[in-house]
Amino acid sequence: MMNKNADFTQLLLQWKQGDRQSESELYHLAYSRLKQLAARESKRSSENFGVENTIISDAIHSDTMLVNEAYIKMTQVDLADVNNRKSFYLMAAKIIRQVLIEQARKLHASKRKSTRIFVDKNQLSGLDRMLVFDMELEKFGHRYPRQADVLKMKYLVGMKVDEISQTLSCSKSLIEKDLKFSKGWFASRMRAQ
Repeated sequence: MMNKNADFTQLLLQWKQGDRQSESELYHLAYSRLKQLAARESKRSSENFGVENTIISDAIHSDTMLVNEAYIKMTQVDLADVNNRKSFYLMAAKIIRQVLIEQARKLHASKRKSTRIFVDKNQLSGLDRMLVFDMELEKFGHRYPRQADVLKMKYLVGMKVDEISQTLSCSKSLIEKDLKFSKGWFASRMRAQ
């Protein structure tokens, strides 16, 4: 696993320095994980914010399209804080969430303008819940950065406890405690909304 992390980090650093070949290799190396991430986030958005909510379900493109759109955005952001595998995948998870939210907002706006399409309050509340979820995740990250990273790596990136432990150089028991704390804190905040 160390070699994978070292290779990944080396490619990432070369990409940041403008090496196009490294960018291509990094994309191919990360593609399957990014596709899993996109599928997981699409499914989570649909489940959490309305399986039958047409705004949310219409906003979710195929996983391949979502990965491609997110990757394009990733190439346009400041990579100063992206120095390793962990920060790369955390950035990718954030961008994929942002793409889904942008798509939902655009569809919501276009459906609002249309005189033929009726959007009921349940559909709007699904979008509102999606926005609240994203804002709470950001607040949590500012207040508890390590725990937020653990939460994102587990549930957004899809890493196992062992992988997270190795990536963050923490014990498995600390990772499990962070997950328990994060889920409890986050659940209480979402219930309050």
